[in-house]
Amino acid sequence: MAAMVEIPAILEKLRAAAQERDWSLLPDQLAEALTHVEYFAGLEIALKRAYEHLPYFEEHHPEASWARALLVWLASYGAPPADLPMDAGLPHHSPGAANYVSALIEVARSAERKTPYENRMRFLANAISNLIVAELAAAWYSENADVWAFQQEAGDEVDEETGEPVRQVIQASFWMDERTAERDTEIWLEVADQIEQKLGR
Repeated sequence: MAAMVEIPAILEKLRAAAQERDWSLLPDQLAEALTHVEYFAGLEIALKRAYEHLPYFEEHHPEASWARALLVWLASYGAPPADLPMDAGLPHHSPGAANYVSALIEVARSAERKTPYENRMRFLANAISNLIVAELAAAWYSENADVWAFQQEAGDEVDEETGEPVRQVIQASFWMDERTAERDTEIWLEVADQIEQKLGR
């Protein structure tokens, strides 16, 4: 009963952090919220987001068939394969790809049943957080394709106005963009709603 009483407060904190875009709190609060649902309910939330982003990833990395294979395996067995794909460690140069790959590996690690439950939930929360960043990056850079090309070409150069690396300046523009902020909050609120639905509240 006490745990059920805590749920509204936990979700309220998660939604408040989403409104503020407080990423210093969001992953931890998500992990805490996930501890109150069945593991496979949380896994379903993560896998759904991963599948939704998969076409974008495959469009930019058609050779990375391992991603779909890993998702199919996790969805079918609810456990990681004996060995994670070696190709996952290769560079994937496209918007949000690094976050997406990290998310897939974290989902797989969350499915390891010998891992303490709280750690599994933290892997799952980190995976969902990385999936959100991947979605945000894909959306913004798709609308600013020329910026992505420039970032790849001149990212290590120093911006004359700020004295910072060009890559860092561009990434700050992406993160502070008004539409990115709106999407960020919308997605986190959607995740909170999904958790609430899993609880049947």
